[in-house]
Amino acid sequence: MDVPLYIVVGRSEDCDVVVRDASVSGRHARLSWRGSKILLEDLGSANGTWVDGEKIRRAEIKTGAEVSLGNATLSWSEPGLKAFLRRGARGDTLVAARIPGRRFICGSCGSRGIMPPGFTRGQLKCGSCGVELQVGKRSSASWVGAAVAMVVLLAGVVGAVFLWRDGGSGEGLRRAAERLGLGPDDANSTPAASSQERSIRARIAPRVVEAIDPMDEVTRNAAVRIAAEEDGPFRMEQVAAIWSTVRGRWRYVNDPRGDEFFAKASQTIANEYAGDCDDFAIVLAAMVESIGGEARIVMLDGEQGGHAYAEVCLHEEPETVAQRLATHYRTHWDRYLGRQRLENIHFRSSPSCPVWLNLDWNARVPGGPYGEEYWAVSIYPDGRTETLAPAGASGPPVETPQQALRPSAEPSAPPSPPR
Repeated sequence: MDVPLYIVVGRSEDCDVVVRDASVSGRHARLSWRGSKILLEDLGSANGTWVDGEKIRRAEIKTGAEVSLGNATLSWSEPGLKAFLRRGARGDTLVAARIPGRRFICGSCGSRGIMPPGFTRGQLKCGSCGVELQVGKRSSASWVGAAVAMVVLLAGVVGAVFLWRDGGSGEGLRRAAERLGLGPDDANSTPAASSQERSIRARIAPRVVEAIDPMDEVTRNAAVRIAAEEDGPFRMEQVAAIWSTVRGRWRYVNDPRGDEFFAKASQTIANEYAGDCDDFAIVLAAMVESIGGEARIVMLDGEQGGHAYAEVCLHEEPETVAQRLATHYRTHWDRYLGRQRLENIHFRSSPSCPVWLNLDWNARVPGGPYGEEYWAVSIYPDGRTETLAPAGASGPPVETPQQALRPSAEPSAPPSPPR
């Protein structure tokens, strides 16, 4: 069975999950797996996407969360979600057990249920999809699950007490979690996969994340003005327009001597697009994020020393991306860089994103070739870091750079600025 990487929800008949409600946009929201959680993204809907009553643009959620699309509630038992949910959660596990009320959420189909009175352990069958769930049963392979279950149970009991004392407010549950040493998940909950990632995670990532400011009005307004030339929902043609504009107007200026300086995207835009390679990458990432896209920064060491560039996630097949970009540059005269020609794309691929398109300024065009890299580490706007396979290397630590379509034909463009 073809297991989807992501699910698009909306009123349009071509969506993976169709919600027939007047308040739901044609392509309203997208869900994709990120580790053990689901990334929920609003796709520029008219009436917004809400999680537990709070309007979001992008949020990591767990199966069973209260999600509203406009005025419609997303049903986790929707048949169109089953294959997607199985991709990230084992069907024989209990995703959540809540006290009081003894409610559970099926890890296979997302349906909610209530445990029978007096039931504490054994096999529990989901009434929606028929999967049998193991409840309260210690695995012979690991005692960790039992310990975690006890912590969850204790957290639930203490949380119930605090909710009762505080009149059912969320503040009581938060303080209960703090007393138990529980808090929001760390963005980097997994160990660094390389010494370079450890160093970047400690010294560089916090400063880069702070500099990516998609919600600043200067960043947002600049991105919107450019993207509006290709109006509509977020798509690669808008990325191409932003890349060409920023690349064409860019003026290279070094950092202060002796230290790395990461300017906020809004500051660089206010300075009329002046800075070095990491400033260029930060501006692109922030502008892409500000119009509903997903971007990341790649830090690396290569033939010419340290460097940085941005990549954008495109949820399409590589061949489709290459063909659409080629068509865009064939039919659009670039007022900054002249006529561009593109015959292939260079990209990375991951389980959650089929195309992480290269946006390096040295590539001369979105999806242009990577330079030679000794090592590469990505920084996400939420603070996560990841060790990547360096371009030109064999054997991927995580993601390997790839190429789609024919050998590249060098586009015409001004000389690249120095690193």
